[in-house]
Amino acid sequence: MRSKFGHFVARFSALVLAAGVVVGVTAASSADAQIGRSLREMMFGKHADDGRDNSHTPIVAHFVSARGEGFVLDETQAGAPLLRYDGDDEVFQLTSKPGANGDVTFRNDVGQPVLKATRLGGMILFSSAHADVGDPAAVTGQAPAFTPDRLNPAELVVYMAKSSLRVTRACDHQVLFSGDFEEPHDDIISLFAETASVATDALTQVASQASSRHALDKVHEVYMIEGRPPGAHIEKGVLIIKLDPSKGTWGGHPSSKRIMSVVMAGADAEIRR
Repeated sequence: MRSKFGHFVARFSALVLAAGVVVGVTAASSADAQIGRSLREMMFGKHADDGRDNSHTPIVAHFVSARGEGFVLDETQAGAPLLRYDGDDEVFQLTSKPGANGDVTFRNDVGQPVLKATRLGGMILFSSAHADVGDPAAVTGQAPAFTPDRLNPAELVVYMAKSSLRVTRACDHQVLFSGDFEEPHDDIISLFAETASVATDALTQVASQASSRHALDKVHEVYMIEGRPPGAHIEKGVLIIKLDPSKGTWGGHPSSKRIMSVVMAGADAEIRR
């Protein structure tokens, strides 16, 4: 039987926080990331065409584009590179698609190109401002691997309640955060906490824009549940987010971009009725 613990306590804490009771949340770092080959070596071998040693690129490296946009690329998970932009807390898991000329394009979960690794060993960053052509990016040095926060069940309750309070304030109406999980072990708790953070960022971004704020008018709950594949949809005012623990903390949930697109699509569908 599925436990309703997360569902009940998140609702309860949301009401407590709304009444003005604030509880601190503490977190600890997870275990060291596994070691693997760098993306360049994985795709193009140990040496580039000109004889350079591709293994010199750190497996977790910081890059800066020609226009000054920085990001960290974490390749400790073979075949599932992770990316985080400077100044942003969200970690995106990318998927690869080889091109006809030997290049490999990496996309986010809404299909947008994010990076391209060229057959000559170069890296191209596609930003929102230059999504068509992209900008060359160069390694500036090694960076620490991404590690999820570790919370206990009680801390997860508070974390979700604080997410509820933040979104409620942004939307000017109550939005509860709740969840339903099988067993509250460390990996599940980390996944639910990361999803709550990503969903909060997505909804507050929608609420901050006058042109899209109306999309949240009928959203009154964010409900997280285990399921495959990771995804999101709106049903009777509830934003239901499916999580796949087998894909890990970063790949087991939809990104903020995907959640935003679902919310906006739901609002457009409502208008067309």
